[in-house]
Order: sequence, then structure tokens, then C-alpha cells
Amino acid sequence: MERRDRERLTMTVFCRITRSRNQRKSTWKRIENISGTGMLLVWSAGESDIKPPHIGERFTVELQLPAHPVFGQRSLQFQTKVVRVFRQGNGRVMAGFESTRSRFKFIR
Repeated sequence: MERRDRERLTMTVFCRITRSRNQRKSTWKRIENISGTGMLLVWSAGESDIKPPHIGERFTVELQLPAHPVFGQRSLQFQTKVVRVFRQGNGRVMAGFESTRSRFKFIR
């Protein structure tokens, strides 16, 4: 059953993801699609040693934007919550995130 209420943009881009309670340790994940209220990330490509996130867990997701001649280098930072985790037939683990807040961040 389709539960989406917003149009999703299919894209393949890497983002930096950090657990909200541990801001020092981050990792890179791939975004499959994104909308105004959430995103779907490839959590692992089938590696069994990578633990999937838990529903309700909070993360900060940072997506680096292309440099702009006037505004400079920026990233789009999302405060997110895990709302769905599932394993595909090929073993790949996917995680659905709900975006609760976003902001632009200046990169020096």
C-alpha cells in the first residue's frame, strides 16, 4: 500500500549521517530518493556486520550542495527520525527517514 503523500525525487547521491546522540562519529550512506518530508537511504549492501538502525532512532543527515558563485559552498542539513527499515531480496538493507527539520549550513 502506498503511504506517501509527497512526490519523491529519485537520485543517487552520498550524504554524511550522524547519530544525534554521538555527533563525533559519522558515516557515508547513499540516498535512493528524497522528498520534502523524508528520504530513503541504502544502509548496507548486504554486509552482515553492519547493524541496521532502529525505528525511532534520530540522525542528522548532511547533503553537500554544488558550490554557488554568490552563496559559496553549502550543505543541506536534516534532523531525521527512522520510520522504516527493511531488507530487500538481495540482502541490501534500506532505511526510511522522516525529516523533522532542515536548514542550510555554510561550509568553509
